[in-house]
Amino acid sequence: MRSKRSSQSGLILLLVLWIMIVLTLLGTAFYQLTSMEIQTTNNDMEKLQARLLADSALEFARAVLKEEYDGTSDDMSGMWSGAGTLFQETTLGEGMFQIYTADLDAEEGGTRFGLKDEASKLNLNTATKEMLEKLPNLSSEMAAAVIDWRDADNEENPGGAENDYYNNLSPSYDCANREFDRVDELLMVKGFTPSILYGEDINRDGILQKAEDDGEENDPPDDADGSLQQGLMPYLTVYSYDRNVNSLGESRLNIKSASEDQIRSRLDGKLKPQTIDTLVAFTKDREIDDLVDFLRGDGAESGSDEESDETGEGEESRSTASSEDSEPEASGEEVESASLEGSLLTVDDFKIILDEFTVTDEEILPGLVNINTASYDVLMALPGMTQQIAETIVNRKKSEAGGFTSTGELASLEEMSLDVFSELLPYITVRSNVFEAQTIGYVPKRKAYAAIHAF
Repeated sequence: MRSKRSSQSGLILLLVLWIMIVLTLLGTAFYQLTSMEIQTTNNDMEKLQARLLADSALEFARAVLKEEYDGTSDDMSGMWSGAGTLFQETTLGEGMFQIYTADLDAEEGGTRFGLKDEASKLNLNTATKEMLEKLPNLSSEMAAAVIDWRDADNEENPGGAENDYYNNLSPSYDCANREFDRVDELLMVKGFTPSILYGEDINRDGILQKAEDDGEENDPPDDADGSLQQGLMPYLTVYSYDRNVNSLGESRLNIKSASEDQIRSRLDGKLKPQTIDTLVAFTKDREIDDLVDFLRGDGAESGSDEESDETGEGEESRSTASSEDSEPEASGEEVESASLEGSLLTVDDFKIILDEFTVTDEEILPGLVNINTASYDVLMALPGMTQQIAETIVNRKKSEAGGFTSTGELASLEEMSLDVFSELLPYITVRSNVFEAQTIGYVPKRKAYAAIHAF
């Protein structure tokens, strides 16, 4: 009996030992699994914290834009642009956030801490072929292909591409024949490659990384010159537009269809009565092609030849009369208007005309370029633009004078002619409505990082 009981005790002891081993293994596995889940949860929490910091940067940027918006003009002196240090390194709790963008006006390129104004770029859906091919590294053939991609027909421009080209690719696809939805869509257009579109900045973070400055050692290929070549992306957009309203948000009046009463009502209290009379008389029996006609005076297409013959000197006589009318005004205005001899208006008067009147019934004006924020290369792409005028505009926004408060101020530039101004005016603005934000949320202690790219 003892032997039998001893045998049973041994089996029970062995079973208990096995159970303890199994429980120990299960406990160890559970501990490891729990630790991994805790670590994963911590990582997720840290990533979420970084993401919330990046989101906070976006909300902060929206608040800054809302505070600074006044409906008049936007220039690089605004806090949104990084004129201060708001977006450089803002601490929030244990983390921090930044907003940065490419600085195309820096001598060797670089990064600016702030938002990017979409009106500082050329709009892919409105820029002409001639405008596009003036951008760095964008050939005439590539510009033609862009036009073919966005137009509604299947007629191929010289050097461009339509369905016949795209259908023979592998894999094949059709030409869109519609407007671009995003700039990245250029990668589907003939002639465009990632290196052309993104340059060395393949990850599009705007920051020179080690792999982007080591030649051909690592992708992407680069020239190892210590600067970041960012391709075409910083120059192009599909989002820019301006509203066809005045600085108070009221719809502008179409001068082509406006009645005399409407013109007088709109200008009452804003211009001198005699100036209003002159403008109303000028619009009678005359088709106003563009608002620059008011600066041309009788040089605009009309029955002006007869008027010039009657006075003998035409424009000179009007200039003298204008000077006499404005004699009580400050001498500063006379100097500002000196380049507008022969026009019906001073520069200040013309700024009011541009704010109150239009030559189109369109409520939205897509693709206008903000001269206060555009880079030199984008300015040079505008119709009629000269190197002298572009340099003057860029230097102006860097000076203490700041940006232009109206496109009308360009008319008084020494380098500007009325013909060039007439070419430029339909493509330019001093206001911005859409901004690009590249935000980073970072928790230094945990090295958690999140990035957001938003418009």
